[in-house]
Amino acid sequence: MQELVGRLTALDAEATETLKVISYFDALIDGRAGVDVLLRGAAVLSGCAAGFHAEGRTRRVEASGIVDTRSPGPHHRGADGVDGWASQPFGDDGKAWIERDGAPHANDHMILERLAIALDLAVDRTSPSAVSRRAIETLIDATTTDEARIGAATRLHLDATTPYRVLASPTSHGHIRPSAVIGTSAGPVRVSLCAGADADAPLPERAGVGVAARAHALASSWSSALIALRLTSARAPVIEADDLGGLLVLAAAADSSGPPTPDVIAVRALLRAQPQIENLLDAIAENDSLRAIALELGLHHSTVQTKVAHVTQSLGFDTHTPAGRVRLTLALALHRLATTRFD
Repeated sequence: MQELVGRLTALDAEATETLKVISYFDALIDGRAGVDVLLRGAAVLSGCAAGFHAEGRTRRVEASGIVDTRSPGPHHRGADGVDGWASQPFGDDGKAWIERDGAPHANDHMILERLAIALDLAVDRTSPSAVSRRAIETLIDATTTDEARIGAATRLHLDATTPYRVLASPTSHGHIRPSAVIGTSAGPVRVSLCAGADADAPLPERAGVGVAARAHALASSWSSALIALRLTSARAPVIEADDLGGLLVLAAAADSSGPPTPDVIAVRALLRAQPQIENLLDAIAENDSLRAIALELGLHHSTVQTKVAHVTQSLGFDTHTPAGRVRLTLALALHRLATTRFD
């Protein structure tokens, strides 16, 4: 890096300064610098105050390099960030900023970008929530050792004899307890834990609740929670894996199966043509009479009769029979497992 800076000095002064900013923050990261040192570096480089907010904590350093525990400048709005200043998000809810009045300088964007990267690493290294997140990741990883799981359970203060359940939810639905975001085939999913017997524990708006397991065996609870989450719908936004019965086994096997079945293809065709029909399909699968379907959906009996007849004709099997409702239930489940994605 130093050699490259030397070569560029005579060619492009602005590019040289940008590389110096990168090199400067790389050195701070390599030295495991704390947040005050990082903010002081950004303040000195930019010539104006710098600050950050993350995990309920706000910190600010004046342009002189002096740590200021007072509120940021006049553009500050609220406790979770800054409006008016140039800023850069990091982590789950972090935000870094520099308090530049007037037009931004050439390297402000690079200073902010490198500051945010460095702060993300520093906060992750030192914050209690980061410790909890890594412990959760260890507990649900089926490839980790028993010793590692015991250590993770200890850090989370989990009791070795108490059953716990993994909760899986979309990252956009918030969280109310220590959690970790895990990348899955269905997209990023937030993972948290609750005591297995705590039936009154608050849940996210949309969630899959895993089977109960001891702390050292939570990998199985995680896999069942993820399946349950992928099977949720507008009609059933929260699903407990315990209620899936044999469908849990079939769903796990479906991930490694071949092409979609004719029933799944028929359901997909219906949903493509009429996306709003999904609630009707769920109601048909769950209820054994047209009257019950009409009552659930708030529709007239004759309207439901016409709609169900159309569904039956489109699917190619009779949804009035128990066997037909089972086929529809499985087709809907397989469709959701294959298509549900979380941002």
